[in-house]
Amino acid sequence: MRFSVYFTAVVVMFIASVAGADGLADAKIMLNAGDYKLLNPPIILPYGGPEPDGRIQVEEEKTGKRFPVTIRDGEFVFIPEGAMPGTSHRYAVKLEEKDSTIEPRVQLKKQKDKDVIDVFIDDVHFTSYNYSNDNKKPFLWPVNSEGQVGVTRDYPMAEIAGEKGRDHPHHKSFYAAYGEVSLINQADPADNTPSPADCWAEGENSGFQHSGEVTYGSGDAYGWVKATNTWQDKDHKPLLTEEREYRFYATPEKGRLVDAHLTFRADYGDVLFTDTKEGGMVAVRMRPELSYDNAVITNAQGDVGESTTWGKPSPWCDYSGKMEGVGWRGLTVFDHPTNLRYPSSWHVRGYGLMGANPFGYSYFGEKEYNKGLLPVENGNYTIKNKETLSFQHRVYVHSGDVESAAVADRFADFATPPDADWVVE
Repeated sequence: MRFSVYFTAVVVMFIASVAGADGLADAKIMLNAGDYKLLNPPIILPYGGPEPDGRIQVEEEKTGKRFPVTIRDGEFVFIPEGAMPGTSHRYAVKLEEKDSTIEPRVQLKKQKDKDVIDVFIDDVHFTSYNYSNDNKKPFLWPVNSEGQVGVTRDYPMAEIAGEKGRDHPHHKSFYAAYGEVSLINQADPADNTPSPADCWAEGENSGFQHSGEVTYGSGDAYGWVKATNTWQDKDHKPLLTEEREYRFYATPEKGRLVDAHLTFRADYGDVLFTDTKEGGMVAVRMRPELSYDNAVITNAQGDVGESTTWGKPSPWCDYSGKMEGVGWRGLTVFDHPTNLRYPSSWHVRGYGLMGANPFGYSYFGEKEYNKGLLPVENGNYTIKNKETLSFQHRVYVHSGDVESAAVADRFADFATPPDADWVVE
């Protein structure tokens, strides 16, 4: 115990010692790979100082290769190329003078006169955050894979002649939503939501996710969008506040990574999420060419197809298919071990829908294969007044099928990151 306390103190002192730009230069980092191959894993270290005025990279001592860094919110984030199982790698932080001709690898740009923020990675358009309150909820669309091939559905944002799957217009590409949300205001019972607000569908009587403040930034390791949304009932009465952040990492086009952080805050009274299958803390609607007969739905246990994956708890769920003239493309959603009721159940359908749903257990429990697997029989959950509920997910947009894209290894990068830390010398 004494050693543990002493070591922690040393690390804290070390972080403080590199708080300035001069101290950060040539600071060392050690990374130890586990029992699987690492590939472009985002590495997050604590850092207590300001961002230096210039470009920051880390250089691997053995090879001299340099990798991107973003410093933000007390974190030093870098993305190494990878590592073979059981190997160790030492890096040095390198500071370069500011060069206005060099753009960040991940650039976010707001479209003129539109509530749309475009995300470019290495000058290639990856996705766009759409947050106009003309829509009932914000969403990411398009979501492009290798070769600028979209993996999510264009409808209803774009009309494609002859496109299959023109149903469920509330399934907007890549989004977050839930079907039964109620306000329980103990101080003012008259203010309670008389029936659950539908913040999943987008019909006449459905609720809203009203976009408030939206900020964004560019960086070499990742760029980000941070948004404050107010979930409302059909009459625009506020139910809760939601803080959302998307991180878009500078990884190769054949394996894009997005972290989705979602925090619900009960600002107006207790909030009840009523058990329903209609929801996803991360939800996607895949493009028709990757759905229906082409759909290959796979979970972490190796189950394949809607008939064995729908509602089943699993650390991840992948939706892939082979597109004519293109090859295999897919998208995986990873659940984080710290999330409520991990591993999540999945509202996943062969027609293209996939959502991480930790609430709809009365529906999921009807499946015989789920007997004994669900944490509770009824998934109702209440966020107490002024308290929060947070979720972390990672989305992996990949070329290849589940095996060739090493989906299980990329989940391990997220759920149990490799051992990495500052070197105290």
